[in-house]
Amino acid sequence: MDHHASIIHPTIALIPAFNESRFIGSLVLATKAYVDIVIVVDDGSTDQTVIIAQQAGAVVLQHTVNQGKAAAVNTGFRYSATLNPFAVVMLDGDGQHIADDIPRLLAPICHGHADVVIGSRYGTIQSTIPLYRKVGQLGLTTLTNLISGVHVSDSQSGFRAFSAQAIQALSFTSNGGFSIESEMQFHIHEQALRVTEVPIHVLYVEKAKRNPFRHGMQVVNGILSIATTMRPLLFWCGSGFVALILSTVLLVFLAEHTTISLSQFAWLLSSLLIGMLLSVGAIGTGIILQRQRIMLQRMETSLKQQFQPVQPATTNLPVLVPSLDRSYDTVPHAHA
Repeated sequence: MDHHASIIHPTIALIPAFNESRFIGSLVLATKAYVDIVIVVDDGSTDQTVIIAQQAGAVVLQHTVNQGKAAAVNTGFRYSATLNPFAVVMLDGDGQHIADDIPRLLAPICHGHADVVIGSRYGTIQSTIPLYRKVGQLGLTTLTNLISGVHVSDSQSGFRAFSAQAIQALSFTSNGGFSIESEMQFHIHEQALRVTEVPIHVLYVEKAKRNPFRHGMQVVNGILSIATTMRPLLFWCGSGFVALILSTVLLVFLAEHTTISLSQFAWLLSSLLIGMLLSVGAIGTGIILQRQRIMLQRMETSLKQQFQPVQPATTNLPVLVPSLDRSYDTVPHAHA
């Protein structure tokens, strides 16, 4: 019998990990002080991550091959949902997050103020963050905020907490890779989830595993890919309008300020007109895709309503509460 089955509405820590044998043991041990269950999703590690996590007392879910962070989080969310959790807090497995900050993230959910809580590295707590990370994170946050419609100060933070409702609502594209944090903001907007931020500590104890520039470009590509499907009207129509305006301005400017032959002007005019037609086509594409998306959402809602079990009419429905005698009303003191 699963020894977790007797825990009613547990608080769960979820740690996606790939080759994190150096940090995973101490992270699991530190995290266990603040939650009921620690789940490590091993994403095809080739080191001792699995063995160390198990010895430290974590429930370990394994991918036989590396599938990316989005797939690992999906696996963790699905398993967590079967445990009927009160809340789930997610940490990165590379040692940069401090377990002592867990109560800070869980407090808004315990008070019913939020469905998603993001641990921001740019709040009132000052941590030493390399300049290249600050610049890259600022650019990615600005782009994510602009396109997703949800504004936060740290869109790339992997230290987050989720209510039971959020766990049921969130699912990520398996090819999303490390753009999962940005993708989450699109889902927050679409699902109308309540989001807030709290300040956290962060430690960078070793160099980045991936080339920062290449990683940033992968995230940008992921954001734009997500935008084409989740916010097609904004992406395609916005791009089309911008291109149309630029083409018109360029055409007027060249007509008034340049002296070129008639054949050259005809070639330039035809090129700009083609660009304008493509812009109009992009706008039309956005409108069509948006209408299709609305239709699919209505179909999904209708199917959910048809297959959702009928709940008994009663005013004495149980209220989710943390299973152990823990208090998340206060936050820990900031580290010096």
